Amino acid sequence: MSLQAGQQPNEVRRARSRYVASTQQLLVLGVVLAALVPASTVVDLKVVRPGEEIPVSGGQAAVPSVAQVPADPVAAHLEEISLTAPLAKGRESGHGVVGRLTAEAEKATPRGDAVTVTSLPQPVDGFGTVGLTWAPGAGVPEEAVRADVRTLVDGAWSDWQALDVHLDDHAPDPASAEADGSRPGTMEAIVGEVDQVQTRLRLTGADMPADLRLAVITPGEAVSTRSESPEIDTGADDAPEPADGVESADEGAATLSAAAYTPKPSIYSRRQWGADESVREPGPPDYHEVRGGFVHHTVNTNSYTRDQVPGIIRSIYVYHVQSRGWRDIGYNFLLDKFGRIWEGRYGGVDRPVVGAHTSGYNSYSFGASAIGNFDNVAPPSALVNAFGTLFAWKLSLHGVRGNKGSTRIGDKTFRYAINGHRDAGSTACPGRYLYAQMSTIRSQAGSKQAGWAARELQSQISGRGYPDLVARRAADKRIFVLRTDGNARFGTPRATNLIGGTSATLMNAGDWDRDGDGDILIRHTDGTIRLNRGNGTETFATGVIIGRNFQSVSVIDVVSDITGDGWPDLLGKHPTGEIRVWPGRGTSALGASYMMRSGVSGSSQVIGAGRFYADDGSPEAIFKVSSKLLIFRTNGPGGLTTQSDPGIDTSVFDFILATKDLRGASTGGDLLLRRKSDGMWFAYEHNQSGGWDRKVQMGVVRGYDQFG
Repeated sequence: MSLQAGQQPNEVRRARSRYVASTQQLLVLGVVLAALVPASTVVDLKVVRPGEEIPVSGGQAAVPSVAQVPADPVAAHLEEISLTAPLAKGRESGHGVVGRLTAEAEKATPRGDAVTVTSLPQPVDGFGTVGLTWAPGAGVPEEAVRADVRTLVDGAWSDWQALDVHLDDHAPDPASAEADGSRPGTMEAIVGEVDQVQTRLRLTGADMPADLRLAVITPGEAVSTRSESPEIDTGADDAPEPADGVESADEGAATLSAAAYTPKPSIYSRRQWGADESVREPGPPDYHEVRGGFVHHTVNTNSYTRDQVPGIIRSIYVYHVQSRGWRDIGYNFLLDKFGRIWEGRYGGVDRPVVGAHTSGYNSYSFGASAIGNFDNVAPPSALVNAFGTLFAWKLSLHGVRGNKGSTRIGDKTFRYAINGHRDAGSTACPGRYLYAQMSTIRSQAGSKQAGWAARELQSQISGRGYPDLVARRAADKRIFVLRTDGNARFGTPRATNLIGGTSATLMNAGDWDRDGDGDILIRHTDGTIRLNRGNGTETFATGVIIGRNFQSVSVIDVVSDITGDGWPDLLGKHPTGEIRVWPGRGTSALGASYMMRSGVSGSSQVIGAGRFYADDGSPEAIFKVSSKLLIFRTNGPGGLTTQSDPGIDTSVFDFILATKDLRGASTGGDLLLRRKSDGMWFAYEHNQSGGWDRKVQMGVVRGYDQFG
């Protein structure tokens, strides 16, 4: 199983829910909210400020290089009006409790088993948003409830219009810590610049729920704004600054396949939409896996301007956290009609953050929501293109093809890796016109992916096209290159200019710095990891420190590119026993590590294997446990997942390495093992289906005490 980071205790979550339920106070947060009303019935209320109407599909909408974002957090006011009495003190579930109306609501005359509760008109000061929630555990089946909203402007009431009620679709995963204590309710609805708002809840064959509340969110005004480019803006400039003493590679240098990767799109950060991080639940987010992705829409008005987008996102954040009781905003990403991408849930855009967007599948997918109602109008091409770009990159991190067909996500097999929300539940989301663009999004996501070349193990040091080994001669500690000849045999060892007197672990780093030549990493006895850059002639630059304090990381190796950013990475066993990845950043210092698995019991060696299997794009890692090998698949930054035993008894071998295919194939890798008794190396040549085509003797190599 892959990593599931720590989760907040239920008691803290419940205390927060009780706190939210009992207070109606100022939140230091955003501004405007997007309306989430049912796709099949929503009609724009036409009470929002004038803005650009969304073009039909195929129309061009330019993506501006900058956005107007708040300079500081904006204080918004959330008022929750009790329409039925709150639960008794100490009671956390509304199961079996019939709601009693408060003075803020009026009840229509029942008709058979149908009853309607209508809120008294409530004032709205600013660009307003509303939603209805009720007590957790209340027995209100989705098919029994309907909800509506209307607004008053200049003395005239609008018609009643439906609120979206999909209790089991837009929510945290069932039985998760986030679902425990969260409040059922409608999706949020933007009402815009109005004087008053009124809602009603219609029930058929169900009791009125306890603790029914009307949430009215009115934003403040940003004191100041500024024009900014996307903060998470890497794309073509996704190259770290070199470490001190290291020169950048020549622009004209040849590049190996390790440089091929799907670049990250430009993304506006949470800070740029004004997220107040004190509002969300504290503590680390949950991480799991990404096997696919879901397309959503927020079902609000399409008449919003560029400058209103940060406020819309902040308002969704308010409602999801403060009214619904979720940990954070439910979506991992939000996209506006202008083709801009915005970071959603906290935890890192390149990590498999568990959201609350597609109930039942959040732990195995990510969710991206278009801001707008695309059941009424077609999405602009800028928005469709942004979806294609985002899904291409995000899925590539986890080794999933953007145009992949049959895909297992959680406990269900979907027709595709990229799905509309309606494919997972009984919702019309993401609207019929955006859903009609799903094939285009899949096609774009597939074509924009650069493939998996960066995930292949790079083993060339000499630049001859076949894998090489690096080794330290025991007598004088000089480092040599052991070439292979394309027929699974060793050539004559060739001395380098390096002396590895303080080497504790010698690693063939492949094209670590992406300059087209093979490099060497050495973990030294002082705990430093140093990069020695190669030039393709078995000559290496002086080592430059890219990592420190690795004395106690006894099991470590270069594992090609796990994180999906085009840079090879390190995988190792932390002193706590956790298996962690240290993201490589070329000539810069290693990135902050994170856990890939809680542990591999008894592991004494990790071996970077590249892509042993051809059915996905994530690399594999091999662990030596006692006298056997375990091959672990990865989900990219989603961690180590399933494992298999290739059935190789390692008890007679003292060194085990993995290389790229010994016979020069463009994909796949082989295992090399040295017999202790006589120094004979054996090659187990892998066939990418889990078996071995050949076991051949490569030759006897003695006199060396370290290999990589």
